[in-house]
Amino acid sequence: MLVQFRTYCVGLVMITAFMIGSCAPLMLRDYRGDADNYPVRIQIVRAATVTISSSSPMKIYRNGEPVNPSAANDMSYTYTSGMISGTLKIEPGDGPLHVNGKPYRGSIIIRRQNEALQVINVASIGEYLLSVVPGEIPANWDRESLKAQAVAARTFTYYHLKSENDPDQAYDLDATAATQVYRGMADEKPQTTEAVRATAGQVMVFDGRPILSYFHSTCGGKTVDDRYVWEKSNLPYLQGVKCGFCNDSTKYRWESTLSLAEIRSNLIKKHPQVGTIRGISFRKKDDRVVEVVITHTLGTIRMNGNNFRLLFQPEKIRSLYFNSRKETGGLVLKGHGWGHGVGLCQWGARGMAMRGYDYKDILRHYYAGVSIQNIKTAYIAAKQKNLSHYQ
Repeated sequence: MLVQFRTYCVGLVMITAFMIGSCAPLMLRDYRGDADNYPVRIQIVRAATVTISSSSPMKIYRNGEPVNPSAANDMSYTYTSGMISGTLKIEPGDGPLHVNGKPYRGSIIIRRQNEALQVINVASIGEYLLSVVPGEIPANWDRESLKAQAVAARTFTYYHLKSENDPDQAYDLDATAATQVYRGMADEKPQTTEAVRATAGQVMVFDGRPILSYFHSTCGGKTVDDRYVWEKSNLPYLQGVKCGFCNDSTKYRWESTLSLAEIRSNLIKKHPQVGTIRGISFRKKDDRVVEVVITHTLGTIRMNGNNFRLLFQPEKIRSLYFNSRKETGGLVLKGHGWGHGVGLCQWGARGMAMRGYDYKDILRHYYAGVSIQNIKTAYIAAKQKNLSHYQ
């Protein structure tokens, strides 16, 4: 098969091609109270069955009414979708609740969703962050980088609190890297717990509101504007900046290969009608791929660069900051960084902390024009009416 390789520029946009023969403002004040006690709802499991257990008797409510007290004294329950109608709420006794063997702080909500069970952990923001921060960043890193991550994660959480009593919005965040990694009490570490408590109530704000504080592992030398990663996104505080602090990252440079068969098999996940691939072009802005165009025997596919990246396993296309060259039967990619490249570079935060910067310096470097404030949760509570039936 004949493969032709071309690179060309249109204005400020570089294209690499392979032709073969991508609310209302929140009031803020100085914190003197329990800002991190506001509840957040995290979907932790969606499965056909779930087992809830504890070392002490649990309090169980079905559609707001307590269940038979003798049944509540049991230490373990296994539920299937056929057993649930409405909402089941389980509160802990003297010990934490375990979901499929994993301990979680707070209470558990179980709802039936089609033929599956939706399991939601309701915890305070402070309790939630005790697990999120070590789930997102190594707990043995410098203290100021941990504090920067704590503020970024708290801000991300407040931004995503739902404000409408909508049955389709039963939770605020899930437990995966799609939002924030959350695995419950087993992930908690003393160093990150201290970072969460040292920054209690602190969030980043822009124009009086908590920001959408994206973060990622390694930018590879510079972060990128959000508009180059996500379509219809253009937030003023998510502007690309030079980093220069993440060179020690194990993910700073990478290389991988993509065969034509592999590309086609992953494209079929989203585009069932894919013929034999004839050409691939990458359109770039600020050195990152913003659009991928695939020509094939049945037509042409155009897609956002990030959507193309997410078709593959993470180690295949670690970032959109890459160059490419042809290889018999496929492509070789050589790139920088890991993740979408927007907002806080976690390895960059580590590098800044090691050089003496504090967490506020770090955050202001990666998020343009933000201020770090302490949030008054009374104003959050006034707009979060959808939690009342869970309390």
